[in-house]
Amino acid sequence: MAKPKTDPRVTKRRVTMRNVIASGVDADGKTVMTETEMTDYVRPDHLDAYVEDARRRWQVVTVSDEPDAGPGGYDGETYVPEHLDLPDAGVLYPATEG
Repeated sequence: MAKPKTDPRVTKRRVTMRNVIASGVDADGKTVMTETEMTDYVRPDHLDAYVEDARRRWQVVTVSDEPDAGPGGYDGETYVPEHLDLPDAGVLYPATEG
């Protein structure tokens, strides 16, 4: 079956970040591991700065090979985290009309 074509306007990449920590011991004396995962959808012009920052704070950072608009779709809002070293850090680009 042919893979559906991605809308050419979609250029964001899915960035998935994970941390796993030992968070305690259960009643049987076994270590309890807690995994935290966060996913974001990042514009290509912000991707390098975003991933560089994420790798300082997360144990595993993966970037999708294919463009992914995320749950907001092409027209969804985009927030540029204010702590990133980017000219538009802290800016919220509102959703646009599809």
